[in-house]
Amino acid sequence: MRAFVVATSMAAIIGMLVATGAIARESWFVRVCPAKTEANRVHLAFSGGRQGFSWSWIKGRTRDEIDLPHRFRTVPKLYIRGITVSMPGNLQPHAYVCIGFRDHIVDRMEFDDHAVRQKNWNDTDDCAC
Repeated sequence: MRAFVVATSMAAIIGMLVATGAIARESWFVRVCPAKTEANRVHLAFSGGRQGFSWSWIKGRTRDEIDLPHRFRTVPKLYIRGITVSMPGNLQPHAYVCIGFRDHIVDRMEFDDHAVRQKNWNDTDDCAC
């Protein structure tokens, strides 16, 4: 009976977190907001704690949100470099990218052409995709 009560309680809590979208991730994550990004391609490079990772977002072809690799889970400070790819008629297309850590957004990066940031895990910002 006790196991049933615990399982039911856990299911209710998990269901509530899923409904509100407040599930914490294990590490850093990145979200590109396609409705606010006019660039067709955004390249992002991440480094911290002697780790490195690069990711390219292509509008309509790649997911809009990814988790950084598991090796970043204990990295307290992240260095981020974002670059947009110019297009005919728009040499500096706009990108709207949000960087998060576990359960919160750390930085909203809005940039044309390129941006470089350094963020700590406990910084906060908003992301209105």
